Amino acid sequence: MNKKIKNLLASLALTRETFWNIHEETGKFLNLLIVSQKYKTVLEIGTSNGYSGIWLAEALSQVAKTCKTKTPHLYTIESNLKKRFPLATKNFKESGLSKYITQILGHAPEAIPSRSAGPKKFDLAFFDATKYEHILYWNAVKNRINKGGTIAVDNIISHKDALKDFIKEVKKDTSFTTVILPLGTGLLVSVKN
Repeated sequence: MNKKIKNLLASLALTRETFWNIHEETGKFLNLLIVSQKYKTVLEIGTSNGYSGIWLAEALSQVAKTCKTKTPHLYTIESNLKKRFPLATKNFKESGLSKYITQILGHAPEAIPSRSAGPKKFDLAFFDATKYEHILYWNAVKNRINKGGTIAVDNIISHKDALKDFIKEVKKDTSFTTVILPLGTGLLVSVKN
């Protein structure tokens, strides 16, 4: 990771409570996951100010160095037009990673790119948005995850009461192997069997 991106992430980390950003260790984990698994298509639900998206896109830029077929890409969805969406645009531009990112203004799950407009399948989907809608996100995305791909969900420990029905639903799904990791505010990691 270059110094410019490191410095930008460090400054954005200071806005974590204002913009509900992930913890740095969660960002490092997701970055490592993408690089180690050579994931190429990533969906993020909940862009906020772009902090997590920079972690994801930076990893995709690393994968791009060894990828001969298609350019790795992040599709990131945000519904807040007044503040968060334009802030993310600014931060993505400042990071130098914009070519790996498509920002989508809209409400998930409706705003998830269709199979014809975006990738047919994703290697990774990351949920960090409205908690009571997580089951909707899961149902919209689970069949579009490649075998060996991952759905990762933030705040799984800090918001365990709000997410208890979601966790129960995910653990019932035998097409995924699921663990909860004590990273940041808790990260649920479900890998497609």
